[in-house]
Amino acid sequence: MDGAYKVLFRGDEGRVAHEFILDCNEFKEYGITEEDIAKRLIDYGFHAPTMSWPVVGGLMIEPTESEDVNELDRFIWSMLSIRAEMQEIIDGKVDKQNNLLKCSPFTLSHLMDEEWNYPFSR
Repeated sequence: MDGAYKVLFRGDEGRVAHEFILDCNEFKEYGITEEDIAKRLIDYGFHAPTMSWPVVGGLMIEPTESEDVNELDRFIWSMLSIRAEMQEIIDGKVDKQNNLLKCSPFTLSHLMDEEWNYPFSR
């Protein structure tokens, strides 16, 4: 995720501890908040991380010791996919409000509903 998100509080060699904080404040000028990112993670099957603590506008990521490398890789892939969705908003390729990121999370009943009034596919 390095480069896609600003990682705060790195050690002298650029490493983070068992938990780390992503600063999401740079995206607020585009109407994207840490809450949007946290809600979208739910669609990828992850529990939303701690928001705005201990840094306002941040996400504290804290994988547990029981997470295997495949699950960590899936989380990274999800965060990079979300970042790509954010870039579409920043670049004006999608509507600033009616998009995957801002409309999430999507429950199963919502996804299975006969009506789908969004400009993106299920």
